[in-house]
Amino acid sequence: MGIDNAIKKKVIEEWQNAFPKLTMYSQNKLYKVVGPCIIGIELIKSPHAEKYSPYFVIYPLWKKDVKASLDYPIFLKDFKNKKGYQYDIPYQRHSEFFHDIVDSVKTETPLPFEGDISFTKIAIAIEESSKTPPLNAAPNSYLQAVLQEAKLKITLFINNEEAQRVLEQISKRKWDVNHFKACGVDVNQWLESLRATISHKEVFLEHIELNRQDKKIAELKSSELTE
Repeated sequence: MGIDNAIKKKVIEEWQNAFPKLTMYSQNKLYKVVGPCIIGIELIKSPHAEKYSPYFVIYPLWKKDVKASLDYPIFLKDFKNKKGYQYDIPYQRHSEFFHDIVDSVKTETPLPFEGDISFTKIAIAIEESSKTPPLNAAPNSYLQAVLQEAKLKITLFINNEEAQRVLEQISKRKWDVNHFKACGVDVNQWLESLRATISHKEVFLEHIELNRQDKKIAELKSSELTE
């Protein structure tokens, strides 16, 4: 028998109260819009027990629609307790751990939930993510390329010249062509798509704005992406 919905509701409400700059998107998700992205906290349930773990997430808002944008995060980070282990909280004992969890989130979150955020801070968070396991084991894989593409598009939202510099760095990388192929992607076509995005920035921005106007996304609190 699963955990009672009333308990889950109480848990997410306590999270909402602890992080009032985020908006409840669903029973386990708290989000806010920052420029071309959604950032926030997700309480991911264990598949084997009535427990959850909090994660920091970043989603893109430049995909074809909101469903596609929220399909998979471009950034996913867990939070650690004082012993260095990931939190794994039994729903029934949530209150016992909550104070410590909130402290950890406030200390460990890669981006602040309050105030505007610079694109540089997001770029640094993405770079740090690319250098941590398991991603750092394959520095030229397609998975790394997806992160670099996200960095480019977040940068493009605010700064054309910096986006060109990011594109130059991406173009110089010796990407693992075979890994790209295994993922069904051609390296050259991928690079060309990045150049096209920069060349047609107005289309890119219109697409983001369309997703931001989606009813559920429009209800989220938001902050500006700044230089």
